Amino acid sequence: MTRPAATARIAARTDTALTYAGREVCPIDAIQLRGEHNISNLLAAMTISGAVGATPQAMGAVARAFRGVPHRLEVVAQIDGVTWINDSIATSPERAIAALRSFDPAAQTIILLAGGKDKDLPWQRFADEVNARVSMLVGFGAAGAMIVRTVQERAELNRVTAPSCAVVQRLDEAVDLVRRSAAPNSVVLLSPGGTSYDAYKDFEARGEHFRSLVLGNGADDPGAKPVHRTW
Repeated sequence: MTRPAATARIAARTDTALTYAGREVCPIDAIQLRGEHNISNLLAAMTISGAVGATPQAMGAVARAFRGVPHRLEVVAQIDGVTWINDSIATSPERAIAALRSFDPAAQTIILLAGGKDKDLPWQRFADEVNARVSMLVGFGAAGAMIVRTVQERAELNRVTAPSCAVVQRLDEAVDLVRRSAAPNSVVLLSPGGTSYDAYKDFEARGEHFRSLVLGNGADDPGAKPVHRTW
């Protein structure tokens, strides 16, 4: 008699949920982390924890509760319908691309703050992603002007429309500029693509400064809602 095949003890994703060994662990819309890279990380963690005896119920509790870590798609605040996100850890164009792909430009207006110090990496793919997803780009720091120029050149080359662009020297100037222009249902994303070393000791210091700029100018208002969640 042929025995039925055992269900593989691996984590997987369906259209609506994460599963382990064929059993639902957590609905995708209950996960607080955002982005396909975070889903992949959760699946890997589930496979490992399941191998050492964790139950689907325990995995689901962790998946629902885990809010990530600071400076990694961290939602700093929601103020007057504008969501401010700190992804200061994105110190390369590829990491910034991953952050941009976490948002749907058809559902939200994306405003990107990009800059810092260039590591002599290629920016063309980043520029194409910006042109496809971003409504407003603000370049800041040592690489800010170069990033904006690359985005505009790629738009011309590919015969697409570049986002509205501006260049400032410092991060506080970028935040001030965006605060005046961001409309409700906008996402303001700090995902620099460059290192922090033109103005800060590390990406954490840059992210902390961004957080203080956002919360120090509106977080005490009735319409400001501090958030401690990472997407």
